[in-house]
Amino acid sequence: MQLIEKLRNQIAQPLGRLNIAVRFAVVILACVVIGGLIFWLCNELVYYYVARTYAEELADAYDLNTGITRAILWASFAAVVVLAGYSLSFSKQKRRIGYAGLLALILGHSLLLGRLDANFRKNGVAERCYVMTRTSIKTLNRVGIDADTGRECRPLTPQMVEKIAEYKRGHRPTQITSSDPTFFDPTTGEPVVWYFKNDRGQIQLFDLMGFHPQTGDELVPVTREVVEAWKQQNAKVVRRAPVLVPDPEKFGFFDPTTGAAKVWYSRSETGQYEFYDGPGFHPRSGDQFTIVTREVISDWRQQQEAIAARKKAEQEQRDKEARERAEREVQQALEAADRERRAREASAEAERQRLQGGNDCDRLAANPTDAKRIGDGVSFEALKYQADQAYDACTKAVAVSPAELRYQYQLGRAAQFKDKKQAFEIFFRLVQANYPAAFDNLGGMYLWDRKDVTTAITLFKRGSALGDADSMVSLVDLIDKGQIPTPNPEQTKLALLQRAAELGHAGAQRGYELELQKLNQERVNQVNQQQMMQLPRGSVKIPRVWSLETPPPDDRRQRR
Repeated sequence: MQLIEKLRNQIAQPLGRLNIAVRFAVVILACVVIGGLIFWLCNELVYYYVARTYAEELADAYDLNTGITRAILWASFAAVVVLAGYSLSFSKQKRRIGYAGLLALILGHSLLLGRLDANFRKNGVAERCYVMTRTSIKTLNRVGIDADTGRECRPLTPQMVEKIAEYKRGHRPTQITSSDPTFFDPTTGEPVVWYFKNDRGQIQLFDLMGFHPQTGDELVPVTREVVEAWKQQNAKVVRRAPVLVPDPEKFGFFDPTTGAAKVWYSRSETGQYEFYDGPGFHPRSGDQFTIVTREVISDWRQQQEAIAARKKAEQEQRDKEARERAEREVQQALEAADRERRAREASAEAERQRLQGGNDCDRLAANPTDAKRIGDGVSFEALKYQADQAYDACTKAVAVSPAELRYQYQLGRAAQFKDKKQAFEIFFRLVQANYPAAFDNLGGMYLWDRKDVTTAITLFKRGSALGDADSMVSLVDLIDKGQIPTPNPEQTKLALLQRAAELGHAGAQRGYELELQKLNQERVNQVNQQQMMQLPRGSVKIPRVWSLETPPPDDRRQRR
């Protein structure tokens, strides 16, 4: 109130300085502005309400989420505001656009709602009804009397929708034989059983709407009174389950004294007959049994004759198939034996070729110092003159036995004269597989082809550790050349040569003997020098020459 009073005073002060006519004009102008603003706000509220109604009806009809509904609301609100403004414009063209846009919104809204084919509204009220005819079930949009059939169009219920779908799938009313069926839906309380009452007042229950299969009368949904009447009727009936008659010819179709039929029958979907000794219903299908007639008996006998003929033909066919199967089995056994014989011969031939290829590879390319060789082996110089033959033989051997590393190594030896790149790759793989003889070949390629002394020495040492005699001899050669520094080169060489000689390396055996002779001679010379240095002092000592196996104690320090 104080704020309003203050505002009124602030407005009254400038107005008080004006004359009456001006003040009146100002008041009139303020009323017009405020009235126009209020009109504009009311107008926008009406537009918003229209747009909201428009969006909510579409959202309810199509079950849209909140976000999409809100987007439609604001889009339609903006469209209504713009189009309404155009419709009130002084421009004829804009008015046409406004009228056309509003009409399009109304028609689009109506079409979107009208294209829905829903059975129920959101509040659960039925939108449609159904009419039961002799051949089908019609669904209409208005409750009342169908103009085509004259029957009542009853409102749809959720249970009726399910029953109508079942009816359209081909299911037809079937009599209920249970003594305690469910008459009403436990959720809605609507009837799910239909009944027919005959002239004698007996009530028959069915599981689907439709017409009685014998009388053609329309079935009616049960009521509580009908249920009570059926229960009282059912309590008075003494039931006896009919017994299946396996041989009706022996049992007899008719009573011999009265001629009345004493057998009832049921026919399956495949046309097979089942006979029972009393009235009732089929335990699996629920179909009611029918009393036999002479026509049924005749048809059944023809069916039995046809079954007997078919069984006889099937038995003959089985016997024929058994004979043919036995003949086929004998033929297949002979063919299998022939295939096994040919397979054994092919396997033997392949094994012979494999062995022949392997033998040729061993004969032409084996390394005499390879501990895993078979045969005497071929020296590197001799291999040079038969490299082509060795390469072909070892290529075949590797193709037949790819897991045999010996053949791969010997192929690498032959490839050193034909394709050094291939040989390098083969030796590299064999070194990774720790094949002893390959270390010397790969080390030699590193030493002579790639000038990589460090890698070569490493490979020779690894090969020597694995027992490769060639790698030991290669180390001796590099020690001689001074490329491997060692504190006692002579002893190291002698030990390597001795080990290689023990492994059967011919060159190592010769080198070992030469190194022994050289070492013994050096020792003799050393002894002689020592004696000559001691002679002037007047003492003579008997010289002692140490053997290779027992060197003098100081000799280990003096030798390099």
